[in-house]
Amino acid sequence: MTRPEDVVRALLRARGTSRPAVTRLQKERRRRSLRRAFFFVLVVAGLSGLTAAGGRGWILLREDSAFAIRDIQLVGLNRHAPAEVLSALRDLKGRNLVVLPPEEVARRLSAFPWLKGFLCRKHLPGTLLVEVEERETLCAVRTPEGTFEIDGTGFAWKAPPGTGAHFALGPGLDPSQPQVQRVLVDLLRLGLHGQVLSLEAEKRGSAFALKCADGWTLVASPEDLPAEWERFQRARGWAEKYAPDRRTADLRWPGKIVLRPPEPESAHTAPAPAGEGGTDHG
Repeated sequence: MTRPEDVVRALLRARGTSRPAVTRLQKERRRRSLRRAFFFVLVVAGLSGLTAAGGRGWILLREDSAFAIRDIQLVGLNRHAPAEVLSALRDLKGRNLVVLPPEEVARRLSAFPWLKGFLCRKHLPGTLLVEVEERETLCAVRTPEGTFEIDGTGFAWKAPPGTGAHFALGPGLDPSQPQVQRVLVDLLRLGLHGQVLSLEAEKRGSAFALKCADGWTLVASPEDLPAEWERFQRARGWAEKYAPDRRTADLRWPGKIVLRPPEPESAHTAPAPAGEGGTDHG
């Protein structure tokens, strides 16, 4: 049987042997905590130094005259001379290349509707390279103000010297007007270049008068020109046979065409019954 004094002695021996181990563990934990705190301080100090150095470096980049724009290069032009575009960008020389925003270039290039887009490339220390893309030309039109090229989406610009025109536009018609370009697109799709010579504004409403090479004048709507042209072709033979003196056809009436008298009237021409200028052909 174990005596009480033997139990006490065993407990005292166990306590005496565990104290050094506990002490070593505590010291190791304290050393780890100190190392972590030291590394944390080093990281914070390093980041603060880098931030300060970066801020100072950015200020130097923004203010250093070594990065002033000295040369502007333009690439990508095929049909237009670069002199006019370079002249619009010339005032950028001397500006800091590092902080120059693309909006500064875009504002100057917006004066050229034949430019579809651009891309700026900065070559340090002082070269600005501008890559541009020209719009695709659909056709050229002759106006009282000169010859213009259009792209079919609402953009028009002065054509280079010597450009031949596909169609003529009457006074008051803007070549960049969406409705005008819609009609021109349809005329080209229908293969009417050479058959339709000019496009004029109709006196009444938003229609257009198409002047044809064979003497016909067709009043058409820009919204449905292909269907109206087809309707005119079906009724053309009848009109030339029974009303040869009438060469103006209003194609805007659904299911028929209306032949106008040789002299235009001031009032709006209503569809006339057969035998009085109107037909049910079409």
